[in-house]
Amino acid sequence: MSETYIKAFVPCSWFHPTGIYKVLKRFWHRLPNVSGCLFATFTIDRERMRAQGYGPSEAFDITRDRVRKMFFELRNGVEWGGKTYIIDSEYCTKVEFHDDPEGWPHYHVIWLTRRFVPAQMLASLWGHGRTNVERIKNDDFHYLLKYVCKSGSVPEWVQDRKRMRIFQPSRGFLKPEPSKKAKKDPEAEPKKRKSSTLRERLHKWEHCALIVTQDDETENLICREMPLHKPFNEIFDHLVYAVALDGRYLGNGKIKIEKETQLYPWIQKIQ
Repeated sequence: MSETYIKAFVPCSWFHPTGIYKVLKRFWHRLPNVSGCLFATFTIDRERMRAQGYGPSEAFDITRDRVRKMFFELRNGVEWGGKTYIIDSEYCTKVEFHDDPEGWPHYHVIWLTRRFVPAQMLASLWGHGRTNVERIKNDDFHYLLKYVCKSGSVPEWVQDRKRMRIFQPSRGFLKPEPSKKAKKDPEAEPKKRKSSTLRERLHKWEHCALIVTQDDETENLICREMPLHKPFNEIFDHLVYAVALDGRYLGNGKIKIEKETQLYPWIQKIQ
């Protein structure tokens, strides 16, 4: 006995409000204890950037390079107030975007150290805007990993890009995998990534559904993607009342499919 249902497609992506949890699932068990560690937030002075003719996209490229140089400088030691401060511990960087029409970026950085570092020194090294330095708790760390844009709306300039690293841990920041991965075949051909913008991927994900067949005896799931003529949510909102009356709504955004004709409204224009 098997059951088939249709539901929204959820990608494994930082830029999808649900798909972000798929990303986090990959390394959640490897997160370190950051309680009491050094935590800094670096924001961008928008007016200064605009005065130089830069928008959020250009500002991101400029400041991303600055963050990298800061790590290098701190590893080699920075003199401040007659002392030399070195931060050579493991770290991670998380990019977020402000909830406004332009979506300017800012950065969260965590170093796995509990040493004292002058906040004024980090602000001076940054030099692109406001700096906030504090100690972080694990709950706060876990929370900031769960979103990139609090509103869920990805800034336009970000959508025009093909790739962007949202979370970047240094070597050793994450705990090692509990089990060894299988060795890669040196003769195997590398997988080629499709060259598409985030805007194109967002559109594809929105216009896609997942058809799931569950075998009750083996508990195996067979999943396949299906392109839609409209966004899933639009079609779902149009059909859900009739589907509920028909007793086919399973909850959690799932609609039971008992025969092929029940897929027609999803794959062809509703008359």
